[in-house]
Amino acid sequence: MPRLRVAGDAARILAAASRPGNPGNPSRLDDMGDGAEPLAATLKRGYNSRGRDTLHDANLRITNRGGGLVMEKSTRVRRSAVAGSFYPRSPQTLRRDIESYLSRVPAAATEGRPLVLIEPHAGYMYSGQVAAHGYKLLENRAIKTVAVVSPSHMEHFPFVSVFAGDAYETPLGRIEIDKDVAGAISGDDPERIKLSGRGHIHTGSYRQEHALEVQLPFLQSVLEKFRLVPIVMGDQSWELCSALGKALAPHMAREDFLVVVSSDLSHFHEDATAKTMDGLFCDLIESMDARGLYESVRRNECEACGAGPVIASLIAGERAGATVCRVLYSATSGDVTGERDSVVGYAAAVVQAENVGKETRMEEDRIEDAALTEKEQSILLGIARHAVEKTAGTPGEPPPDMTTQALLDKRGAFVTLKIGGRLRGCIGMVEPRRPLKDTVAEMARAAAVSDPRFLPVDEREIPSLDIEISVLTPPRRIRSHDEIVVGTHGLVIENGPHRGLLLPQVATEAEWDVETFLGYTCEKAGLPRNAWRDKETKIFVFSAQVFGEKKRGSRAKP
Repeated sequence: MPRLRVAGDAARILAAASRPGNPGNPSRLDDMGDGAEPLAATLKRGYNSRGRDTLHDANLRITNRGGGLVMEKSTRVRRSAVAGSFYPRSPQTLRRDIESYLSRVPAAATEGRPLVLIEPHAGYMYSGQVAAHGYKLLENRAIKTVAVVSPSHMEHFPFVSVFAGDAYETPLGRIEIDKDVAGAISGDDPERIKLSGRGHIHTGSYRQEHALEVQLPFLQSVLEKFRLVPIVMGDQSWELCSALGKALAPHMAREDFLVVVSSDLSHFHEDATAKTMDGLFCDLIESMDARGLYESVRRNECEACGAGPVIASLIAGERAGATVCRVLYSATSGDVTGERDSVVGYAAAVVQAENVGKETRMEEDRIEDAALTEKEQSILLGIARHAVEKTAGTPGEPPPDMTTQALLDKRGAFVTLKIGGRLRGCIGMVEPRRPLKDTVAEMARAAAVSDPRFLPVDEREIPSLDIEISVLTPPRRIRSHDEIVVGTHGLVIENGPHRGLLLPQVATEAEWDVETFLGYTCEKAGLPRNAWRDKETKIFVFSAQVFGEKKRGSRAKP
């Protein structure tokens, strides 16, 4: 291991940091330079501005040998940099917190092998519960190698960096690097993918990259023993996404190989806006539309700091034969803090091979066949009205805290607001990502303030407002427009980044035929009216149980 002698002001600073009272805990420094002068300058600058705590960096150690202080450059092991901030430093507290998050996630009903997990990387207090929905799938699975792919928040570099060291370390222990797989991935495209310390050990700041590290304690908690391939994308160009996806794909043939992608979603928008943007992101990944996601992020229609890693994983999954991506749970920081003016979005998702599992299909069939009772409809309408009134500044009595299994099932739903029969707002979520009662509350808030066609609902309008809820079945892709039944089906049309939806009742009320229905749905997606004939266009159908404060119980069923 290379050593540097430290002298002058730097030595005095180090002596202060390592004098008795801190025995056996060698100081750790910021500077990763190769000369004593840059080191001394950095130490003086850090000491003067931040005090001795700045000396505690994860990858340089100072030891007293032979009466002199020696700096040892430890670049082979990437030590924990964010323990104590993003997650607890104490191993006991860390394990207890993770076990608590996992215990609140129902056992996953899936038999399909997970190829990719997409997980958030905020502090555990904000996103740990969302992350647990993905990591729950790994319990009792014999996974031996995990490639964790993250963005670089700290520095830009024009390649994908596969860690060239020996191990990563967290408070739960060291994880050995799978050097064979790391070498194979970097060897697939050496110009774009390189063995390197860039992005892993940041040399220009006391801050270090957190996005990859925060995934590791969860993995250490749910897997018995595994080896790691840490990958940081220094740039998120399409070329690098494609190269990394191509390099990862062959390893997915191994039953004991997994990719974990680290990404948060939208940043610092009002909560309803964030959820709309995050909804588009989730819809695109569930469509396995890597190119559409790339273009949508480029146009700022949705956001993800780890969009490049997500896109690379979708490319890899598709090359490996995956056909299913499911969003398991999504939320924002506002769901934790209650502060909704400026939030960060999170989602947990899984990319799977085609054998999703008969249990999952049976569960979807059960939900699709189950009609909501009058009582359940009444509860949901009460939840929606309370959410609208609270958003408009006139909260009435909250609805009774009553739940049934149907209200806890993950369902998509739309909430429509009308005054005197005229539309006043309509926002929905197609995919079944959250419990129905939570989906309805969120969509009601969004319909009141976030429909771009209308101004926010004013408290004076509340008495005149009628609320209608459409509870959706999971969308099902069709191969021919002959499968569409007007009056039964709603439509979703996708082509690249374009996506449009119309509810079943829209076609019924307008007395459209199938082709007219398709044409208007294409227009809603921003496509030409005949785009449904394009072989690249995907058509999905769903049905809905529609009920409102004036009329309950109507149901369009396949």
